[in-house]
Amino acid sequence: MNIESLLSQSDPALNVRIPDPNLIDARLISDSPMDNYTQRVRSTHEFARYRRITSNLNVGIKRPAVLAALAVLVTAAIVVPLTFGHSSAPRTNSKPGASTPTHGVWSLAGYISQPGWQASSSSGPLPTTQQFTLQLTCPTSATCYSSGTNFQNHEKTQGVISVTHDGGASWRQSLAPGDGTYFYGFSCPTASTCMVVGDVPNTNTHPSLYTTTDGGMTWTPLPMPGFNELPVFLSCTTTLKCVTIGLIQIGTAPTPTAYFTADGGQSWTTSVLPPSFFPSENDQPALDCFPNGRCVAGGTSGPGPLGQGSASMIYSEDGGATWASASVPSMTATSGIMSCSDDSHCVSIESSNDRNGYQTASGELVTNDGGLTWTAIPATGLASLNASVPMSFDSITCPTTADCWASTHLIESECNGTCPYVPDQAVMMATSDGGLTWTTEQLPLPPNESLQYVSDYPVYCASATDCRAVGTLELTKSASDEGLSWVQQDVVLTFNGGPVPGVNGASKS
Repeated sequence: MNIESLLSQSDPALNVRIPDPNLIDARLISDSPMDNYTQRVRSTHEFARYRRITSNLNVGIKRPAVLAALAVLVTAAIVVPLTFGHSSAPRTNSKPGASTPTHGVWSLAGYISQPGWQASSSSGPLPTTQQFTLQLTCPTSATCYSSGTNFQNHEKTQGVISVTHDGGASWRQSLAPGDGTYFYGFSCPTASTCMVVGDVPNTNTHPSLYTTTDGGMTWTPLPMPGFNELPVFLSCTTTLKCVTIGLIQIGTAPTPTAYFTADGGQSWTTSVLPPSFFPSENDQPALDCFPNGRCVAGGTSGPGPLGQGSASMIYSEDGGATWASASVPSMTATSGIMSCSDDSHCVSIESSNDRNGYQTASGELVTNDGGLTWTAIPATGLASLNASVPMSFDSITCPTTADCWASTHLIESECNGTCPYVPDQAVMMATSDGGLTWTTEQLPLPPNESLQYVSDYPVYCASATDCRAVGTLELTKSASDEGLSWVQQDVVLTFNGGPVPGVNGASKS
């Protein structure tokens, strides 16, 4: 496939050419009619950080030109020094609504980036090749695992796993297979034991369950069933019991499929999902399982993952062996993000396409009975106050039945290259009443006044007083207008709500 031949329009944001906006333009990605859906979904998972130029596609499907965009960024090897000087005037991100302080503050804790990028003049190169972070999970306050990609060129990309054992202050590269593996669905039952699904796209090979039992020092892969796996949800309640939900490409049709294991991935059993259920196409897995056998999963039903379907929820009471459809009120949705604070209480923010094709919140669902029945609640604060600047939701974490955080971003430029570049703006949302009202949180100042947070995804809370998020820093509009070289830097943000008993915070897997 010649990606360059598909590019037809210039976008000043990245100084590369991108296709005209079209809800089905991804069908042009290949001369062959087969596997188009597979390629679109893979692009969604692998390069979700670049929603700012592609979020007008259904289900968050990303443009194939993102590959070319990333190549420009990487091969240019552009660096803006991240010094810690600030102007005297305080700077804040635009907010969709009034902000109500919570019982803590967000601060900048550390950096994740590729070799050669520097956090400051004294820090030196960072010991990881991870870029474009897609997943983050923290089994304790001190230990977090994250995954992203190392984009080297059009032909060579790979997944990277990084780990921290000091709360995000420092990170080291934990796993980076050289075979083009990408990682989906983290699940960490303990600080030392973590599982993740790895798959090599477009090779018709089995995915693998990678497991570490020594805190990320070493990983062991075990083959999993299925071929042509698309992004996989994974939830492990113990070091032996895991459940996965994903899509398998059978012919030209993506087929939702679930597997479960009781021996740490040595053997897997297939389970049948309810008809018409499609897992949500998000980088954050909409699947939570618990030691009592309860599992809850979110998705859509109706016309399918490419259309404006309806929110759909399923649940299992036997560790993923059998599944049933939940009672869900009618709500338009193309995807959803979900988090469960325990085996009874879950919150899901559903998104659908607005009139311009951007993903915005269409409603909020909650369950208090382990996913059997869901209720739509009149959530306040989930919509942007400016209709011309839509707000898109990226991830959610609910450490308690009352407290949730959601990472979102304001889509500042809808023109896709036909108007001056305006960067997205990250917004952190919080609720302390179970999702009834949402308010905005103040993010820390960027380390350089020429930078701003364009995303704060993903976010994960180990407890109501201890959270982590990955913030992506890029140039402000004024810095871009001044001609400064393009920069992209992933940083780790922490939320500290006060003293936490013991060294490690409580969490669920």
